[in-house]
Amino acid sequence: MPILLLVATLFAAGAARAGEAVRILPQDSGVEVRLRGISAVDADVAWASGREGTVLRTIDGGAHWRALEVPGAGALDFRDIEGFDADTAVVLSIGPGAASRVYRTEDGGKSWSLTLQNDDPRAFFDCMAFRGERGWLLGDPVDGRFQIYASADGGRSWRLQETRMPQARADEAAFAASGTCIAPTPWGEQLAVSGGGAARVYLGDSGQREWWAVDSGLPSRVPAAGLFSATPMGEDMLLVGGDFEHEAAAGSAARVRFVDGHGMTVEALPAPRGYRSGAACAGAGDARCVAVGPSGVDALVDGAWRGVSETGYDAVDFAGGVGWASGDAGRIARIEFSD
Repeated sequence: MPILLLVATLFAAGAARAGEAVRILPQDSGVEVRLRGISAVDADVAWASGREGTVLRTIDGGAHWRALEVPGAGALDFRDIEGFDADTAVVLSIGPGAASRVYRTEDGGKSWSLTLQNDDPRAFFDCMAFRGERGWLLGDPVDGRFQIYASADGGRSWRLQETRMPQARADEAAFAASGTCIAPTPWGEQLAVSGGGAARVYLGDSGQREWWAVDSGLPSRVPAAGLFSATPMGEDMLLVGGDFEHEAAAGSAARVRFVDGHGMTVEALPAPRGYRSGAACAGAGDARCVAVGPSGVDALVDGAWRGVSETGYDAVDFAGGVGWASGDAGRIARIEFSD
């Protein structure tokens, strides 16, 4: 089926590149389920995931998306997917107890291996991230502390870490809204964000044992408001969030800067137009950052958010200068920047 070419464009007046535009190009995913996981590998390859055990892959820039079956996973909600190349990906499902799982494929989705399954009824997987073969998975607090699983082999195996994680606040949790509540930082560490009882920022060292937490100063509310997504932005980290029960109300955003000695500062940014569940940046600095949520898409221009589209998406990811966004009703779009 030909790609539906409805283009939403923002001309970034006063941005780092005069006349630069963000183009959102909707594509046909072939499915109708909500897709909260998206992973851009390069300009041709991307993976997506969602409800009813759905996993999708494109190898031609999104002209065609192919559904891939994960055996025994038809009832699962795949909230996060991380693609390594056209053949290799790791996908995470959420839910109480055994519904929280991780699968890996090395043959383009022809076969899948179950590499992690939660066996604690109190635990709940939220999101994961990789830097090369090293991976980290964030789970909601058990016995008062967030859980961190680590992988040293690209998600083939996982180990629950014995961390010195700060005590979580009452009703504090991570949000499994876009697969981006944990992310590797430009400083070589890992950063996670939370909401509900508190909107905090957690920084973990490369050894996975020591973690620090700071209050973001941004709004939080049980059970629906706080920080949802973290992504590298040049030498800093960009955070976005809001309240998913009030999607059209102003969201929240912040920049995190690293301070020598395992410290960090959190600087509030102007609020996006609504609750934003995911964010990603293409290239250095903040000239090419996009935030998405059910009420639309914004781009960060000169430190402020400008509306790009009123169409809602849940997740966004870039590889180089090309990205994809995914959302409800099987919605997928390619994102490009042009002069």
